[in-house]
Amino acid sequence: MNRETASREVTNREAAAREAANQETAGAVVKEPKAKPSRPRRAGVVLAVLFSLLALLLSAAAGLFSWRTFEAVGAVVPQLPVPVASPPQSPAPRPPQPEQYRVAYAKEPLRLQLTCSAVVHLDLDEPRADVAEHVADLRYESACGSRAPQLSLGAGAAGGSRQASADTDAAGCDRAVRTSPLGRGLQVEVREGTAICVLTAAAPAELVLVEIIDVGGSGTAGLRATSWQVP
Repeated sequence: MNRETASREVTNREAAAREAANQETAGAVVKEPKAKPSRPRRAGVVLAVLFSLLALLLSAAAGLFSWRTFEAVGAVVPQLPVPVASPPQSPAPRPPQPEQYRVAYAKEPLRLQLTCSAVVHLDLDEPRADVAEHVADLRYESACGSRAPQLSLGAGAAGGSRQASADTDAAGCDRAVRTSPLGRGLQVEVREGTAICVLTAAAPAELVLVEIIDVGGSGTAGLRATSWQVP
């Protein structure tokens, strides 16, 4: 009985020791503290937030600087004037076309027979020769010897031009009188084929083309005149 009792006691002690050891191991596991989060990860988040704030501040500063620069440039550079469209200019008036001139008479002959060194005055409004000097549009002076007769403007002419030919029309005469006028007192030599344009001072005024058809001896000459009324 003593041996069995002693064996049981030994077995009970060993079981108690093992149970105590298991309890200590479990308690140690339960009491093990939790691992703390690492500090580097938290520091990285803080740095990222700081960099974001810094970038935002830099962007705001750059925008403010750009706006100040724009205002400064606008104050220095003068404002250019806005071009204003000019009103359309009316075209320059053109001389009337040939068909707008009404023919007063056409190819009217004038035969001049004078003595040597004589003068005759011509009225081109009719036409008519040997009129008073103050109403004459042309002055014809015959010549003697080899000298040719001469034509010049009379007191009744408003203007004239020697830049004409047998083919010159009313518009051509008007242009010649305006652009190549014959001065007062200037003479035109009377030769066959010569032509002269005369603007009369009558109301209404007339443009007259005078052609020299032939020139005879002792100062005689044949003339032909065509007249247009100036509109």
